[in-house]
Amino acid sequence: NGSVVVTFGSYINAFSNPANGCAPQGFSVNVRNLYTGVKTAGACNNKILESVSTNGGASFNGDITDPTTMTVVSAAPGQQHTDQWWQWAAFTKDGKLAVSYYDRQYGNDETSGSFDFSLSGSSDLQHFAGRRVTSSSMPLPTQFPDDQGNGTFLGDYTGLLVVGNDAHPIWTDTRSSDLALCPGTGVVGVAPQVCTFSAVPNGPLANDQNIFTTSVDVPTP
Repeated sequence: NGSVVVTFGSYINAFSNPANGCAPQGFSVNVRNLYTGVKTAGACNNKILESVSTNGGASFNGDITDPTTMTVVSAAPGQQHTDQWWQWAAFTKDGKLAVSYYDRQYGNDETSGSFDFSLSGSSDLQHFAGRRVTSSSMPLPTQFPDDQGNGTFLGDYTGLLVVGNDAHPIWTDTRSSDLALCPGTGVVGVAPQVCTFSAVPNGPLANDQNIFTTSVDVPTP
């Protein structure tokens, strides 16, 4: 229909609850937005919002619209009080909008820190349907520790390639165990063997980060 669409993440959205503590609190030392209530159940939850331009990108409705009234890409019942982030968007050949993203709506992801990958789709830019892309939840990353030894970095490599009407979401997956030479093996007289190992306090087992992709149909309501 000639529309230009951008998506962005926001703690302030139709499902945030400032009365329960989700309110802006200035900036951190590295100039990132701070909010109260980020870890309070039912308060803050990151959502993916959609901003639309009908004049070729000269202006977007997100420039003037209250974010609590904007269209939420990730608005399924299980997503309304959980986090979705690091999205990527593209249009299919027949004009459907596809948006891929990390998602904590499944199982106990929101409280355990595990996460999944999902895809939402819309044919009218107002109503979205969602689909789980990963077959099981991914554990918190244990690679790339910071200077205190905490595995806090999840490789921020996501993407979405659309070929015709097929979506090919791309994400960083942590379900593969990190393997090392088992102690006492690989020496004279002992064949080498591989073992998993602990990543405490980052997680019970060390894991690798690998790039995954798959092909899925774009869901629409």
